[in-house]
Amino acid sequence: MNYWLFKCNPAKYDIDARLNDPEEKTTWRVTRYRKDVRAGDLAFIWRSGPNRRIVAVLKIETDPHEMAEPESERKYAINLPSGILYRVEGRFTHRFLDLSQEMLRKVPELIGLCLFQGFQQATNFRVTPQEGQRILNLIEEKGT
Repeated sequence: MNYWLFKCNPAKYDIDARLNDPEEKTTWRVTRYRKDVRAGDLAFIWRSGPNRRIVAVLKIETDPHEMAEPESERKYAINLPSGILYRVEGRFTHRFLDLSQEMLRKVPELIGLCLFQGFQQATNFRVTPQEGQRILNLIEEKGT
């Protein structure tokens, strides 16, 4: 199993409204690492912008494949490309997390986390197994 950070820009996708939707199943664009992201992996959903934080965990259920965004997901898109794109299907296992950038930066095992390394414009980021496990431990410690 691999771990990933899937970035979400709230100016382009209303992640708060999506997390309030009780439907567990969702899709997510995969713009890079298409040959590496696999069914069974875990993705931490990272809200970008001024309120940066991990807000959810997605269990990936399919390998990336070309598909249109389901109608049920389009209502959350604010300014995203539509049409047939590479996406994964998955289920939210955790929602409403509050692992802020400031808190994560204080964890020694996460000092090298990809999103802390300069300006990051991509959507998908690799997380090491050690970092992924540490993030999962933080989620358990917070009881969410």
